[in-house]
Amino acid sequence: MDSPLPPLAVGTMYFGTRVPAAHAHVLLDHAIELGASFVDTANNYAFWHPGATGDESENCIGDWLVSRRRRDRVTLATKAGARPSHPGGDLSTALGLSAPAVTAQVEASLRRLRTDHVDLVYAHVDDRSVALEETVGALQDLVARGLTRAIACSNTSAARLSAALALPGPRYAAVQNRFTYLQPDPGHDPAPHVLLDDEVLAAASAGRVLPVAHSVLLGGAYTRPDRPLPAPYLRPGTAAALSALDEVAAEHDLDAGQAVLAWMVRRPAAVLPIVGCSTPAQLESAWRAVHTPLSDRAVEALEAGRSS
Repeated sequence: MDSPLPPLAVGTMYFGTRVPAAHAHVLLDHAIELGASFVDTANNYAFWHPGATGDESENCIGDWLVSRRRRDRVTLATKAGARPSHPGGDLSTALGLSAPAVTAQVEASLRRLRTDHVDLVYAHVDDRSVALEETVGALQDLVARGLTRAIACSNTSAARLSAALALPGPRYAAVQNRFTYLQPDPGHDPAPHVLLDDEVLAAASAGRVLPVAHSVLLGGAYTRPDRPLPAPYLRPGTAAALSALDEVAAEHDLDAGQAVLAWMVRRPAAVLPIVGCSTPAQLESAWRAVHTPLSDRAVEALEAGRSS
């Protein structure tokens, strides 16, 4: 990824399933018009949706790229490793991150995306059944073959990120983990997700790796009364954190979800959010949020509220 990235990535998890392809294409058109040209997908989105196979998001994007002839205007990221090995399977049957599996999955992704390369390939969910050297080596081979510009990891611990960065050859350019303003209960295990916690952020900073976050808006729970906060986030300190968030949001004419996005890109350890949208208005809202300046005092208040 040689060129500067926009301050957010467009999440496409439900493109071609919950978001019909024609509607998704309109959203992608609008994203390009805004400047939101970083598009995030995976080779298993969204296999869990009724009737889906996991091909849908990549196929949807591929059709759009061909019909609009906009491949040169998009920074395109996909992921390999967490695709079930057969229809109806789940993550227990994932194809994994062996060298043959990585190669076959990315070649299949390129066919669905209808392009000869992507800009970033993530190892989607850490596969500890395979030596890290094998997985990273397979990803590095994709770079050597010109199938991807850069490589990365997702849902990976600080220790595994640091170990991967110590290997010779092209290094991970990004790490994508779960992250939002509210902090979950310390005893909560978000598996198969891994939190973008302070240890991962420190490892990323030391290795000059871009921190990227998924699940940043908790499915709309910050703003929608019909979307309650997930149970792990109902903990002591949540009320104080939400109060600080609401105060900063009101001061900047934002809603709480927008304030989360504005904070993420301006906090001392900045994080690039992936935002899944299903309407142009949602995309515009997110784009406005990441371009809203927050004062140092507001960022400090949010950091203090989050730590309460």
